[in-house]
Amino acid sequence: MNRLLLIAAIVLLPAGVSFAKAPEQCQKISDLAAEAMKARQDGDLLKDAVRSVGDGSKFSEGMVMKAYKVRVFEDSKERATAISEFQNAAYRECYDAHN
Repeated sequence: MNRLLLIAAIVLLPAGVSFAKAPEQCQKISDLAAEAMKARQDGDLLKDAVRSVGDGSKFSEGMVMKAYKVRVFEDSKERATAISEFQNAAYRECYDAHN
């Protein structure tokens, strides 16, 4: 019986560690999303945003591409809302994927 519990603990430990890091990972993803949407709302060219936002990874590029599907708003309040909503959506998607 003790051996079975030990095996179960070893198997589940990596999952527990992964869940513990989820908020930290989700925060980084959320910050990346805000950076990508800010570039979009500031009117940066897509080619420049792909180079400047994030770490140059495929994930960063994907986030930029997703942000650039959203229209640019005229009003600064609408722009701020677009950034925060995109940032919140990215965090929520990440959090849901880890839970």
